[in-house]
Amino acid sequence: MDTAFDIHSKHTGRTYRIGISVPYAYSSPETWPFGDTPDRWPVVYLLDANFWFGIVTGIVHSMAWCGETTDAIVVSIGYPELVTPQAMWMEAMARRNQDFTPIRDEEREKRIGEMTKRPVQTGDASRFHQFIRDELIPTVERDYLADSSRRILAGHSLGGGFATFALFEAPELFDGYLIGSAGPGEFDLKREEAYAQDHRKLASKIYFWAGGLEDGPDDTTVTDTLRFAELLASRNFDGLSVVKQIFANLNHCECVAPGFQSGLKFALKK
Repeated sequence: MDTAFDIHSKHTGRTYRIGISVPYAYSSPETWPFGDTPDRWPVVYLLDANFWFGIVTGIVHSMAWCGETTDAIVVSIGYPELVTPQAMWMEAMARRNQDFTPIRDEEREKRIGEMTKRPVQTGDASRFHQFIRDELIPTVERDYLADSSRRILAGHSLGGGFATFALFEAPELFDGYLIGSAGPGEFDLKREEAYAQDHRKLASKIYFWAGGLEDGPDDTTVTDTLRFAELLASRNFDGLSVVKQIFANLNHCECVAPGFQSGLKFALKK
């Protein structure tokens, strides 16, 4: 069962289209042939929902049939859709640059603005995080059988960059972080270093992935992803579990589906 509704955020001043997909056994667990249904379900909070909602809901619900993972509620965070697919893509591409980036980037604003043919702002990740923390999660956990101890944040590319930001903004807010094709920038590395100086605990399950073709003279995503995963593992934080995976012969767009599938298997494993 999928439902959708809009939330106007007091933190960002913008409206978001939220999609909810519940497990097949959610409404009538007694009739579900596979049994083993929990009283409350893990929740996957999915970024870039305009692009990935169908892929991720299909993966989460069907993967659980074989019994190694727990089915989950998928909460997709996207933007109200416009008249045409092209307009929707342009709008989502422009707005994600504002919500997912922690600091202003004028070069990015110019480049994405020219591509999407609309004004683009950057640097609002902190307020977008507040929206998720203070407005979206309380709504989901009030209205659905959500397990507050098993929240998973999933993002690819710029969405993966926001997941990295969220990891050090409030690590305890999510149990798992799926971070795809998003090698950390200087801002992220400085935040990680500051966090490591003051903390010995980082009780999170983190799955990093990238496509093997995301490396070359002008693209260091693979190298940066592997180095960041190894840096976190070397800190020996209490409670931290890190997995990294590179999908050979796949590029930035092609590694989305296998990355989400492998990451969700890791995060939802029984």
